[in-house]
Amino acid sequence: MSETRRRLDRVLSSEFVADLDELDLDELRERRRLADEVENELSFYRRMLHGRIDLLRFELRRRRGEERRSLIEALPHILADAPAGRPPEATDHRPRHVVADLPPLPDVGRREVDQVLGTDIFARLDEIEEGEIEAAIAGLIEVEERISQQRRAVQAVADRLAKAVADRYRREGESDSVVR
Repeated sequence: MSETRRRLDRVLSSEFVADLDELDLDELRERRRLADEVENELSFYRRMLHGRIDLLRFELRRRRGEERRSLIEALPHILADAPAGRPPEATDHRPRHVVADLPPLPDVGRREVDQVLGTDIFARLDEIEEGEIEAAIAGLIEVEERISQQRRAVQAVADRLAKAVADRYRREGESDSVVR
């Protein structure tokens, strides 16, 4: 089992948020930091999946005559940091946190993504049928939905821990910053 998966399991376990009032402030902060890191990793993996889905959807539109550009010509637009259908400059989406070094895609998605895409789907894109592309998109969407569900659960844990830290400051009259 990968280290990322173990961290995810740890954050989502009921023990991780049990008896928060009994924990010292440093432990609360550490748990909040870990939950934030795991949430950010899952967010990154979702974005990777979205990029692959967007590339495959573009290829379907190109094949159906809805796009005149090649995949290479459209790549900067497809992979721009904007939600689908909106130009990059119109987005107000920002990640909650930024992580410099990310571990590999967790087992929850890596094997499934490889199974859905195969290892060379983009290399042989011109050779495969639309049905295979559509099946790959459906499989990626399924994996993305599972990762999104996990991400929402981790966000709830992170929010609960942040509230516990803030409550502790209010109760104890600490002057330290809540985001420390």
